[in-house]
Amino acid sequence: MTGDELASWLASIFPTMRLTLIDAREVALDTYDGQPVAVTAGFSGVDTGLVMSDDVDTEVRCEIVCRADAEPLAVGSAVVAATRALEALGAPAQPGVLLEDLLPQQAVRHGLLREPELFSRGTPLYNEPGRMTLLLELVMLTDDEFGIARERGYPALETRLRRRGVWVGDWGRDPD
Repeated sequence: MTGDELASWLASIFPTMRLTLIDAREVALDTYDGQPVAVTAGFSGVDTGLVMSDDVDTEVRCEIVCRADAEPLAVGSAVVAATRALEALGAPAQPGVLLEDLLPQQAVRHGLLREPELFSRGTPLYNEPGRMTLLLELVMLTDDEFGIARERGYPALETRLRRRGVWVGDWGRDPD
């Protein structure tokens, strides 16, 4: 996908987005359902090794999106930190990947990638010959939440969060 195609695709999802550079990476900033949202604008150019399970000739790429009740530039810094961590680890950008210490200065400093739960009509995707690009959601976790996800998996964490009524976009939540 060309830069213009990427910008057009992101603008179809986030119509009032504005592009900015954070740590030398392009990020689109906007609001979604009244909360700041940031999405990488170019991470789909990085091949993390994923292909379609039923069509190994089709690469799967992603842009990382995060929505939080935080300063827009902080949300943008989180998605950039996630891209840097994925590249350093050589890890595939896929649901279930845990990323430690993305924002060390925050109470919610660790990251988890998951299928986006932001969109009522499913995950936005962009298809082109030989490649599919989709959005992957980054949620930020406290030390305790990260420990549960690491030891027992995301389903156990999701159950705990739901029982406690925790919204992962609340970066000011109690760290325990």
